[in-house]
Amino acid sequence: MTTATPPPTTWVILPGLLLAPSDMEPLARVVREQFPAATVLVLDSWETAVTAPVAAIRASLGLEGRHAAASIGLVGHSVGGLAAIEWALTHPEELGAVVLLDPTAPFLPRRPERPAPVGATLFAERLLHAGGTLLSRCGAVTRRGPALRRRAWYDGTHRPDPMPDDEAARRYGTPEAWRLLVGQYEQSWSQAERVTALFADRSDALDRLAVRPVQLVGWGSRGQGPFLREERELGARLGASVYGLPGEGHMFPLTRPDVVAQVLRGEVPDGALAPDQDAAFR
Repeated sequence: MTTATPPPTTWVILPGLLLAPSDMEPLARVVREQFPAATVLVLDSWETAVTAPVAAIRASLGLEGRHAAASIGLVGHSVGGLAAIEWALTHPEELGAVVLLDPTAPFLPRRPERPAPVGATLFAERLLHAGGTLLSRCGAVTRRGPALRRRAWYDGTHRPDPMPDDEAARRYGTPEAWRLLVGQYEQSWSQAERVTALFADRSDALDRLAVRPVQLVGWGSRGQGPFLREERELGARLGASVYGLPGEGHMFPLTRPDVVAQVLRGEVPDGALAPDQDAAFR
């Protein structure tokens, strides 16, 4: 990532929903390799939700308060990308890099031009809450948490899950864990609303970033048209440099950290396409 200022001295990795710090180690490793003198922090969303307000995330990482200009770099995946966007909209001057990996777009379903019915939205949230509460009380379900995690990992990466059994049981196999994970999913609705409001209220904040965000998008599956259109819209509103990765799915940051390393070096990832044409999103 080429900038006129020195590289960030602190890097923060913000994981996707339901992902553990150990899952993000491939990303942390490439950041350490590219910037060996920097401090690399990985948010543990079992301690502080990645969907929490950015002030809570900063406090959890020991980064509350003011920081030198362009001294912090962010790498965010999925809803972690949305957390990085919230950070950029609230503290733009301190960021020297913003790398977004298949970031969640905040504008759907609650955007002014396409509002969701309030009653239906509230009903969906309450149904999710009630369902999560019931599932968390069902021992037969919660005991299968680690197995569900391993199946989801394989489906997303086509690789065996590297998480040790004891960690999988602790993070995914208890009623408390299920309540926490369902609560984070619920909290993501509020996260999207916060970021949407910030785009409206602080539209000039992104102009104060030292560098343009870089947005990597995996488009390896059929039927991704709506998702890719949302990613294109998000990139345009961020003023980001957007690169599509043909053949890669949503979990590409964990299986292809090499493409992130290329971005950190200021390179265009091998095989990447700049999705500027409408045809790329049909």
